[in-house]
Amino acid sequence: MSFTKIAFTALALASAATAAPIKNCARGKPSSYDEAYLESYDVYHTRYLALSCYTQHNTTFFDDCCHPLLTNETLADARLSYCNPNATQLAAVNSTEAASAATASATNSADLEAASAYSDVSSSVWTASATETASSVAVADVAQISVSVSLGLSIGNDATPTSSSFEVEPTPSSSSSSYVEPTSASSTSTSSSSAASASSTSEVYTGGYATFYSQGSAAGECGDYHSDDDYVIAIDSNGWWSDYESNNSSPYCGRYITLTNTNNGMSVTAQVADVCPSCTTSNSLDLSVAAFNAIASEEDGMVPITWYFNA
Repeated sequence: MSFTKIAFTALALASAATAAPIKNCARGKPSSYDEAYLESYDVYHTRYLALSCYTQHNTTFFDDCCHPLLTNETLADARLSYCNPNATQLAAVNSTEAASAATASATNSADLEAASAYSDVSSSVWTASATETASSVAVADVAQISVSVSLGLSIGNDATPTSSSFEVEPTPSSSSSSYVEPTSASSTSTSSSSAASASSTSEVYTGGYATFYSQGSAAGECGDYHSDDDYVIAIDSNGWWSDYESNNSSPYCGRYITLTNTNNGMSVTAQVADVCPSCTTSNSLDLSVAAFNAIASEEDGMVPITWYFNA
């Protein structure tokens, strides 16, 4: 069994997004996911949710079970036995997705993280698999991929969660660079209230959803390091920061946004610190864990919001 270790860092995807419950984000198949050499995205997506991969980051289980198969691989041949979800787990996912069909199927940011990893190394993995048998291209080849990825899941004209009515935008491809060890963690604090501040004269954006992600140890696209306790936001690349790959100085960096959970009226103000190149729904935002907890519980996963830029 050969081990192919591919280490890479996605510069554009700049905040390792880790979502919680199955309902965290609704997304369509990423444009970077190539079914010419990877298994069906729907099959992979369902298995990812059934195995609760979104709660298994930085674990052996995630490395063993949470990456997509190549088209010439099967679960029986290329995965350990505990990587195969049982009928009960699959039924729970299918039931959840059917119930939320009006607003699209649920997933999380790490789902795209794994798919993006495979997409970026497509030529090397696919070429190798063409000359090896399915058994030799074992799960270890896949599991050894060392991914240093930052994903901001946003939706403000953003990219990842999906609502009942939306226009799917293509997911921008990322460029890679070397990982830079963080030198310091900057802190961004804010306050929450039971209703959005009405003092701003900015346009109010509706129809979006809030999700949350883990900051990891990578800097956001705006260049600063943050912890999960900071109140920060990743803003969508489709409509708000479309040139993030060539422009590291977005006019949105450092701006504050106030958003309200329309389910309970709770509001929070947080600072734009990152970009979300994977979002597909307009006017959604991906929040740090602390910011999300100010308006909802992590068990909620994804909540409807309205928001505006603070003056």
